[in-house]
Amino acid sequence: MKKIIIYSQILFIAISIIVYYNGCSSKLKREDLPANAAWAKIIKLYNKKKYLDAVEKLEIFLINYAGAAMADSAQYYLAECHFYMKEYIIAASEYEKTVLQYPQSPMAMEAEYKLGLSFYKLSPKHSLDQVYTNKAIGAFQLFIEDFPNSDLVRDAQKMIDVCREKLARKDFETGRLYSKMKELASARIYYDMILQNYYDTKYAPQSQFYKAQSYELSKDYPNAVKEYNLYLDKYGKHEWSNNALKNLNRVLQLLKNQSEKDSVETSWTNHNY
Repeated sequence: MKKIIIYSQILFIAISIIVYYNGCSSKLKREDLPANAAWAKIIKLYNKKKYLDAVEKLEIFLINYAGAAMADSAQYYLAECHFYMKEYIIAASEYEKTVLQYPQSPMAMEAEYKLGLSFYKLSPKHSLDQVYTNKAIGAFQLFIEDFPNSDLVRDAQKMIDVCREKLARKDFETGRLYSKMKELASARIYYDMILQNYYDTKYAPQSQFYKAQSYELSKDYPNAVKEYNLYLDKYGKHEWSNNALKNLNRVLQLLKNQSEKDSVETSWTNHNY
């Protein structure tokens, strides 16, 4: 199984987790119970959704019974407790530990999926920085590669699609902002990014339309004709197709008028000579 290094790339997250554990370490006490009895107490707390108490017991368990058969489950349930307490940064770290420390465990598959889900939960609205959105995509893609036969693959792909739509929307709205500012060349950069990277999202046909329109507004009629035709070829059934066809016909007429004007001016110039 591929090692997942996504989480460890962000230093401030690692620091926050270290601080968290330093704060908790002073509270840990040694368990004198047999491993099975200690584990039964943990499961009882977990089932009652007493996650904070379960976290303390799980941390003790992982210290005292590191070699126990339930150690992989303890690591996974520790991540789960943090997840259900909505401590997604810490949860991501604990899920990653489950995958890295117990790659052959039955818990590894679920942990790798939940790693992606933790990043997904941290993903903000589209207008903000999308570091966690990209991390979620990366984690879910690794999950699909590592566990292609899992029943969770379909859900992971849906999460990837949602994340990609969010990234596409961010670029699309940036492009529209440049269009409104009449910075048409800059707008086309973002429309092209969407057409290249997010061609399967709902923002692709809109980007193609606005790209063509930007050339029309720039009076670059040959490129406008080219891009409107490309829109109609690729997205002929899109809801904006009628508008695209009207725009194309208008641009073709403008291009014809321009050609006729140039021809008259050339003839007049030659006549004077």
